[in-house]
Amino acid sequence: MWRHLIPVPRFSLMPPRLRGAVCSRQQSTRRTASPDTISALKDLLGVRLSTSRSVLDQHGTDESYHDVTPPDAVAFVESTEEVAEVIKICAATRTPVIPFGAGTSIEGHISAVAGGVSLNADLRATGLMFPVDPGANATIGGMVATNASGTTTVKYGNMKTNVLSLTAVMADGRIIKTGSKTRKSSAGYDLTRLLIGAEGTLAVVTEVSPYLLALLPFRETNNHQFANISMICSFDKMKDAIDTCTTVMQMGIPVARMEMMDENVVDAVNRYSNLDNPLRPLLIIEHHGSVGELEQQSSVVQEIARDFGAMDIEDLKNSGLFGTIVGHVGDGNFHVLIPFTDDNKEHLGRMKAFSHRLVKRALACGGTCTGEHGIGIGKMDYLPMEHGEAVDFMYTIKKALDPLDIMNPGKIFYANTHSN
Repeated sequence: MWRHLIPVPRFSLMPPRLRGAVCSRQQSTRRTASPDTISALKDLLGVRLSTSRSVLDQHGTDESYHDVTPPDAVAFVESTEEVAEVIKICAATRTPVIPFGAGTSIEGHISAVAGGVSLNADLRATGLMFPVDPGANATIGGMVATNASGTTTVKYGNMKTNVLSLTAVMADGRIIKTGSKTRKSSAGYDLTRLLIGAEGTLAVVTEVSPYLLALLPFRETNNHQFANISMICSFDKMKDAIDTCTTVMQMGIPVARMEMMDENVVDAVNRYSNLDNPLRPLLIIEHHGSVGELEQQSSVVQEIARDFGAMDIEDLKNSGLFGTIVGHVGDGNFHVLIPFTDDNKEHLGRMKAFSHRLVKRALACGGTCTGEHGIGIGKMDYLPMEHGEAVDFMYTIKKALDPLDIMNPGKIFYANTHSN
């Protein structure tokens, strides 16, 4: 087990206004950090409490399209105990606390404590790896906050599968440890899984104990060669790639990664990396195991890939938008990427309308409105559509653990949430 400390968490003392969200439900009331709160935090942290405009702007900005709302101050804390003291000071005046990591949220929640080393680079010399791989710039804290998954989820699972325990600071400043060194336990409620994916709305996670696996390099053990092998299949239509993926998974063929790109993404990849992939939808598959197993698995996958028909993705075309589709298709996760400019309101409106239709279609198919990025402020309208009356019980948990509503307020739920 590897205990990963989150070395330099940053906290934004931020008014919980919903940034750029348009909704009919009641939003959280704006609460500004008082001079007394700022003074108390300066006494605690000294120069590590910043009210510099550039620092405030940085910590009010993520990678989403939502408007920037700078915090009132940013606290650079260095230990779990300091996190607890910051939260106690803020709780006394009901000042919202928003943990901030790398600022890579695309749903406007900026809710992850993170920073520090590249975990797998740090682990490589030990012969171990952390298997969850959501992509560039993700941090452990942000991955915990959103229950991240990624390219290897089809084989190794998401964050809830791969975290043994957490250290967290609750809304009243108390520090708790969830879980133990064991992979399974029947002792009480599973608080680890409750806090993973909570987007910083229940507690601030300061320490993570991830479950690590052995690396799978090319090696020979007891006369068996172990390796990983990748293959690329190109198709005339997206439906070909999707049907191939579905059949591979239904047949139980082990895959470690199964990624899909449409022709627009392939073109961008070719231009960026000076490659010559055919400008057709691609399915990229990776297997881990013995050489004999890999040869058999790749042979079956290649045979499956030759057998399927085609369809067009008409909705995106008819919307008048230029977009691309990529996906961790092995676990049914698709991303539709639509570039736009902030100053084109008509274009932004069409993009939002298309996104709304896309989410409703996913829910109608028994899917989810968010596979790995979280609700934040961008998908709050869809949570009741997906979970119905269960949302009332989620909000009950929120109110029980954070009665003052200071932990990343205005995210996941509207104020006074009710499922109807």
